[in-house]
Amino acid sequence: MTSIFDLEKKAYSAFLPPKKLSLSAWADEYARLSIESSAEGGRWRTLPYQKAIMDAVTDPHVEQITVMKSARVGYTKILNHIIAFHIHNDPCPMMLVQPTLDDCQSYSKDEISPMLRDTPCLQGLVSDPKAKDGNNTLLKKNFPGGTLQLVGANSPRGFRMVSRRIVMFDETDGYPPSAGTEGDQIKLGIKRTEFFTNRKIIAGSTPTIKDFSRIEKLFNLSDQKRYFVPCYKCGHMQYLKWENFQCFDDDPSTTAYKCESCSEMIPHSKKRWMIERGEWRSTAPSNGKHVGFHIWAAYSYSPNATWANLMAEYLECKKDQEQLKTFINITCGEVYEDEYHTKANADELLQRASTETYEQGVPPKEVSILTLGCDVQDDRLSMSVIGFGRNEEMYLIDRKVIYGSPSRPELWKQMDEVLMSKYKNVDGIEMKIDSAAIDTGGHYTHETYQYVRERKQFGLIAIKGASQKDKPMLGKPKWVDINYSGKALKRGVELFLLGTDVIKTTLHNKLNDAEIGQGYIHFYPKTTIDYFEELTAERQVLKYKNGYQDRQWVKKSNARNEALDEMVYAYASFQRLLQIHDRKTIFDQFERKLQPPDPKKGAKLDSRSKNSLKRANFVSKW
Repeated sequence: MTSIFDLEKKAYSAFLPPKKLSLSAWADEYARLSIESSAEGGRWRTLPYQKAIMDAVTDPHVEQITVMKSARVGYTKILNHIIAFHIHNDPCPMMLVQPTLDDCQSYSKDEISPMLRDTPCLQGLVSDPKAKDGNNTLLKKNFPGGTLQLVGANSPRGFRMVSRRIVMFDETDGYPPSAGTEGDQIKLGIKRTEFFTNRKIIAGSTPTIKDFSRIEKLFNLSDQKRYFVPCYKCGHMQYLKWENFQCFDDDPSTTAYKCESCSEMIPHSKKRWMIERGEWRSTAPSNGKHVGFHIWAAYSYSPNATWANLMAEYLECKKDQEQLKTFINITCGEVYEDEYHTKANADELLQRASTETYEQGVPPKEVSILTLGCDVQDDRLSMSVIGFGRNEEMYLIDRKVIYGSPSRPELWKQMDEVLMSKYKNVDGIEMKIDSAAIDTGGHYTHETYQYVRERKQFGLIAIKGASQKDKPMLGKPKWVDINYSGKALKRGVELFLLGTDVIKTTLHNKLNDAEIGQGYIHFYPKTTIDYFEELTAERQVLKYKNGYQDRQWVKKSNARNEALDEMVYAYASFQRLLQIHDRKTIFDQFERKLQPPDPKKGAKLDSRSKNSLKRANFVSKW
């Protein structure tokens, strides 16, 4: 039975000001984890490396906090605690910026709503969403003394005519270049805080590409804190670096960390001991107002972030540039050193070719797929035939140039001969071109459309580079409705848009890979220096657009780049095959076709091919 004294105590406590707690102390006392968004529900316990990040939010001397991070370090939960703390203990106007409005809605449903439901001290502070009074919507939460607004970085309206004491930027490297025409979202958000002397600006993200990462730029402006841990043997303090993790014979279970001082191989079993005795240290000078933290998965207590698991992830992706990039960004929380810094060199590629043993026009036994990329110039058609083997190991098989005007039927007749070419591999088995792509973006668009329209059965597709950046390598086709004569056609030619920036970056990364194997590009020994100069004729440069750093592919002055375009188109042709066939079994399918030919069956196939060309005979229609 509750005594009168207890009732008086509760009544009195209701009029007391809230406890002055640090964020980590508040979270340890009040925060609860919801089962929808956590491995286990229940009380929150701040981990050693999380404490300083959280307490910077409640430090009156700190104005700006930057967290460059990996996945699996609990950053989303820290954001939740910031919001919950201020709803409960220090109400004020807040803004959370996510990459898109969809991300805002997902965060609201998956994180905020369960938190409001399961955290006892928050219950009743935000009205029931069923009340329909506008105080609790997906994108806005009103509470006594404050509000939380969720804004998509792709929505310029969200940054207008609001003042916020706390602005949180989540996954900044996923933001579009600009909020419509209004400019950089981080600058817009910070501007919303300028009337508060006790403002907090918090930004966190996994990084992306060096020199293009927003979170890297912010981190470099901070004091750049790293979490230093002691070696259990010599006591030397150091922060964990991926390059110091080692295993034996590619066995992840043997993974250990090599102490940079005494070279002791520290086992995973010492991980918690080290982290519990660790401390954050600044690695750059600062005035104390802007603190930055770098934290990554090697410190995580997650059962999926054991050192053995991290090594297994690395071993699986180390020879694939795109997968390796993901590992460095998402697992290590570091920027990826894009190869635009060290472009492939024509002389080095020429030297690489001199070490090969296969001949021009003779696919090695490793090749099971042939694709062709054709570039249309005003006075010629320029083509490269590229062979693909398992793990996307690529081979230049042939290079052909047909001179003449694309307005002339004779030129396209010669193109037929190339398209129908058969290549005997080293075992004497004939291989046809499985897929081909031809560029339609030049001065002879309608002629090219007409040619493709008559050659669909040979795996030929019409392509055009997409003007927008970050497009998929090969997008969904659209129907081109005008024929050579200018008449509308209901279903004329399918035009595929290319993400040329993405493909060029992928190919240049492959060209820079000096280790033969997955993704490596081979060139026959007689490949000329002219070809390699064309292949390396473009480079990436930093440019500024609307105040935002952007990278663009730029052709060197007076250089020809046909070889690069041809390889881009041939790679797009391969992507087309991946759209049509099962990615996991595509090489199995094509390897089965490389059986010794049946002479009788082969004669019939040749006859059918000739009849197809005869029926097409589009040249005679011109």
